[in-house]
Amino acid sequence: MSNHNAPEELQTEIQAIRDQYKERLVSDKSKLTSLIDGLSLTNAYQRADEIHLILHSISGSAGTFGFDKISEEARRIDEQLKESASQLGQDTVIKLISNDVTHLCQLLDGTGVDNASSSSQSPSTDKTPQKSNPSRSAHEDKVWLIGENEQFAAQFSKQLVNFNFKINTVTLKEALKLADKVGWPDATIIDLDGHPFNAAADFKTLFTTTEGAPKGLIIVSENDAFDQRIKAAKIRATSFLKKPVDLSELVSHLEAVVNEKKSAQPRVMLIDDDKELCSLMKLELESQGMQVNILHEVKNIVSELNEFRPELLLLDMEMPEYSGIDIALLVRQNVQFESLPIVYLSAERNLEKQTEALLFDADDFLVKPISNERLISSIRSRVQRARNLEQLICKDGLTGLLKHATIKEHAERELMRARRDESPISIVMLDIDYFKRVNDTYGHSTGDTVIASLAALLRHRFRQTDIVGRYGGEEFLVILPNTHEHEAVKIVDAIRIAFSEIKFLADNQTFCCTLSAGCVCSNDLPAEIDASELVEAADKALYASKNNGRNQVSTRQQTLSYSTFTKTLKDTP
Repeated sequence: MSNHNAPEELQTEIQAIRDQYKERLVSDKSKLTSLIDGLSLTNAYQRADEIHLILHSISGSAGTFGFDKISEEARRIDEQLKESASQLGQDTVIKLISNDVTHLCQLLDGTGVDNASSSSQSPSTDKTPQKSNPSRSAHEDKVWLIGENEQFAAQFSKQLVNFNFKINTVTLKEALKLADKVGWPDATIIDLDGHPFNAAADFKTLFTTTEGAPKGLIIVSENDAFDQRIKAAKIRATSFLKKPVDLSELVSHLEAVVNEKKSAQPRVMLIDDDKELCSLMKLELESQGMQVNILHEVKNIVSELNEFRPELLLLDMEMPEYSGIDIALLVRQNVQFESLPIVYLSAERNLEKQTEALLFDADDFLVKPISNERLISSIRSRVQRARNLEQLICKDGLTGLLKHATIKEHAERELMRARRDESPISIVMLDIDYFKRVNDTYGHSTGDTVIASLAALLRHRFRQTDIVGRYGGEEFLVILPNTHEHEAVKIVDAIRIAFSEIKFLADNQTFCCTLSAGCVCSNDLPAEIDASELVEAADKALYASKNNGRNQVSTRQQTLSYSTFTKTLKDTP
């Protein structure tokens, strides 16, 4: 890949690594020459093993640095050497080393090392590294709603504003013209019902005049027949929703589209004895916003894994002291890493050996040299699947929020972190007011919609660093690290108001709901308090909100005032 657009600083680092690799090839050539000297029948197999390690390393890395011919020649000789050592006699091994390895040394000694081919791999930096935005959700995500039904557009525009989505309602003609000027927004909703969509013979041609199809495309329609759905698939729509569209479902789909860009970048650990190759891969992956840690000492792997918490382990199959299989099995011996994706990155092209390696608890096998695009794509897809699996295990099916046990574990962990950093942490308990009345009046299905809508509002209004969970039924727990009580109250009160403005539809009737909340901060409580006591304090504040009339946010001080008031009432004759 070309690196002409790469920042100058990055290019300097890349060139420095390339220079180091050239020096290493010169050193490898000297080692090979020494092993060829004094070669005899008595030491042929031993020399073959030592040469194999050098050839294996060169074949796996030289192509990445642009020395394609050297890489292929090293691989060819290595494969023949392994075959000769296992099936043929020492004479054949000696002949192969004397002739072919000597020829490789001549390649290394010639212009091959000094002039890398133009096909050298280098990081693509046309994409800006993606970083999650930890700031509070003041930012509104831009969404276009394309359609001819003004009433439908107005209904959803008004509702989605509460979820911090800024809706721009446009016709198809206006959207195409605008996309040519400014590009497509974060997400695009298209209402297929109405002119000119039904008349479009080739739906794909709608977007040939623009810079491609819309990003994060969501289709809505009264007709969800196969022909309509395949029409949406042809323009690469990620979602198809049948009218009447459930608000919480639409918000969930919008969140999935928008949050894909905001999601935390993959954390990758590299284990490879090839230092230059590791350094180059680290630069390539970091140029795409990933967090990368190179493990230099395998003996420290468990502590390093616990500290870095990688989402994927990328390791070489063959290293001087340990094989990739050895390391994979060692990792799996620790229960906390049973689901960690493990991917081999090796020069091994023998399919039988690749298959054998995958039997030992690995998830994929990538062959060196590998293009930057394929490596990045493989890492992202593996990490995303692992995240999806974790979500199924740890998150509530209806709301997509953390389950009761998981959110409690997070509370304990974040409180410990806050004490180490000497920073405040606020805990919020929320509960939907008169929720039983909603279930009794409109049914449990509508009740689920109300719960899911509040969950979507909480997910979208809090920071990515805040942690939200479904504590039970219609009750939610929110953990706000590095947040004082007055800051938490301000955020939660804005959410309270937004939730009260959402209109729910059931049996052709519209209705609204409210919520009550309680908020406490660790700074206002004794230092020795544990997470469960902090949660209990927030629950008492919630109880005060409910007893003071509901639809409000109470603090610990208000809880104390309420407790004093009720005690006075009890003591009054």
